[in-house]
Amino acid sequence: MKKPFRRAFIEITNGCNLACGFCAASARPRRDMTVEEFRNAAGQAASLAEVISLHLLGEPLTHERFPEILDASSRLGLKLNLVTNGVLLDRRQALLFGAPCLRQISVSLHALACLPRPRREAALRSAAAFARAKPAGLIVGFRLRAAPGDAGARAMATELAEAFGKKAPGASGHLKLAENVFLNFGSLFAWPGGPGGAGKKACLGLRHHFGILSDGRVVPCCADFDGAMALGNVNEKPLAEILGGAAAGELKERLAGRLPMPAHCSSCGFAPP
Repeated sequence: MKKPFRRAFIEITNGCNLACGFCAASARPRRDMTVEEFRNAAGQAASLAEVISLHLLGEPLTHERFPEILDASSRLGLKLNLVTNGVLLDRRQALLFGAPCLRQISVSLHALACLPRPRREAALRSAAAFARAKPAGLIVGFRLRAAPGDAGARAMATELAEAFGKKAPGASGHLKLAENVFLNFGSLFAWPGGPGGAGKKACLGLRHHFGILSDGRVVPCCADFDGAMALGNVNEKPLAEILGGAAAGELKERLAGRLPMPAHCSSCGFAPP
């Protein structure tokens, strides 16, 4: 039976080991989900969404109990995607390669722009080596968002492509580097909640996906990084009730463009690839 959502984003931590200039500036203090909170959130989300993605803000691999998170995911029978800046992949390689639940790892290469050049180049080489060594069934997708003409981003795309004997794509594009290894190169986007607004008319929030912040609050999408549009808390109320409630229904209509778009969302420049 088809589930109502394609993806559920779960933020197991909002803490990060980098200070990426592209990332949203959150007002929240650091908080890691407990393993028990994750089991609760993921168990409920899995009944509604086809795929669980460890993503919103933060670097999942910095969670102190990450091995237990993976074990819980495998025991729950989840199809798990992991979004990471890639810096810690080599330290977690054996764990990640042995996780039955893990289907895809998405590496946000634009996060590496905050590193000094030698560290950035070393991190990129390490991530490429990780992708070359991965099990056959695991998908690794490298994401690179940058402003047009960004020489540093172009250098990263070129180095990564050459590591697989390929030629880098243009300012935007999609390149298969190896079997189940891909590079997606695209532009930066504006986060929601900014001044002025860009007149966004619709998005896929609450139709294709939803998110759960590290404190349990349920949000419509992965760009609602501070819970401005939060609908309830999965630690206090069943997830199905939150997503099936009147507030969620109205917000879904607004995000679909059938009612006026919320002011907070109008400035969001994110578009799905």
